[in-house]
Amino acid sequence: MCPLPLASVLSTLLLITSPATPPHSKARASGAVTPASASTTPGPHGFERMSLPSGFTVPNGIAVDDQGTLYVGSVADGRVLRRVAGGDWTEFFPGSEQVFSVTSLRLDAPRNLLWGTSPDAMGLLRPQGVAGGRGARVFALDARSGALLKVIPLPAGALGNDLAVAPDGGLYVTDSHRAAVLYLRPDSEAWETWVMDPRFSARGPGMSAVGPAGIALAPDGSTLVINTFGPGRLFVIRPGARGQGPSVREVSLPRRLENPDGMRFAPDGRLLLVEGATQSGDGRLVRIDVLGKSRGAKVLEVLASGMESPVNLTVSDEGTVWVTEARLRDRILRGPEAALPQVFWVASLPLPR
Repeated sequence: MCPLPLASVLSTLLLITSPATPPHSKARASGAVTPASASTTPGPHGFERMSLPSGFTVPNGIAVDDQGTLYVGSVADGRVLRRVAGGDWTEFFPGSEQVFSVTSLRLDAPRNLLWGTSPDAMGLLRPQGVAGGRGARVFALDARSGALLKVIPLPAGALGNDLAVAPDGGLYVTDSHRAAVLYLRPDSEAWETWVMDPRFSARGPGMSAVGPAGIALAPDGSTLVINTFGPGRLFVIRPGARGQGPSVREVSLPRRLENPDGMRFAPDGRLLLVEGATQSGDGRLVRIDVLGKSRGAKVLEVLASGMESPVNLTVSDEGTVWVTEARLRDRILRGPEAALPQVFWVASLPLPR
C-alpha cells in the first residue's frame, strides 16, 4: 500500500473490503431494511451488541441525538440507518452516486444537519491498490427527513477521514493523505488548511501509512484532539493568538496507541477513543484525561476490550457509548480472499464513573 492514508480505519479498512454492492439505492426503497429489528446480545467483555439489518455491512460513522436516536453509516455503499430509542432500524438515507461511503457522522443539532465524510478509498488494502477515481467530499443530510442537502468536495488530493462540527457550524476534517486538518467556515465551500504538521505524517507498509484519523472537539468549543492511525500518536491543537497559527502539542502516553481511530469527548470532559488493533486483534475503547493538569504520561483507562475492528464511536448526554465494529481484521491481514462476515453490529456500554 502506498503511503496514501485513507479515510479512517474504516475508510481504509471498510471501503476496500466491502462486498460488491450496486452503487446505490435506486433498487432500495427508503425506510426498508430487512430485518429491521435491533436485537441485543451480550459482548465478550461486558458490553452489549445490537445487530444491524441483514445486508448492511462495514459500519463506520455513528452519531446520537439528545433523544437517543442513533444514526449509523456504511463504508460499503453510503447508506445511513436510523434507530429511534427503543425502536427498530430504518433506512434513513439510501446512499447515492454522490455519497458512496460514510466514514464519519456528526450531528449539528442547532442547524438540523447530519454531516458525514465520503472518501473513495476502495482498493487501498489490495496489493498495489490505489484510491478510487472519485474525489473525497463531505455531505450534509437533513437530520429529520434524511434529504441530501449539501455535497462539498475536498481539495484535490485530500482524503477526508473524520470530522468535527464547531459551535458556529464550521467543520474540521482530518486529511489522512496530507497530514493536515482542514477547516470549512460556516456557509462556505472554500476549504482552508487549519494546521499541517510533520508529526502527523505516517510512513511504512500497509496500515502504518495511515496518518490523521480520528478528531474530537473539546467542550470549550475550540480545542481539537486528533490521532494518527498508523503511528498511534495523539495531539492537542489549540487556536493561536491573533495573527498566529494553531499550536500543536503531542500528548505523552505510556505506550503507542494501537491504530487509534474514532474519538469523542464524554460529558465529563475526558476523551474516549477506539483502538482498531489490527495486529493484536484486541480492539479497545479507551478513556484518557487528555486535557487534565496532571504531569507526565496520561493514563490509558481501558473501558472495553475484545472488540472486532472498532472504528468509530459516539456518546449520549447520559453517558452511553456506542461503537461501530467493522470486523475487517481478517480481510486486512489475509486480503480479499477472506470472507466478509455475514453479521455486523453496534456495541454499547454505560460509561463507568
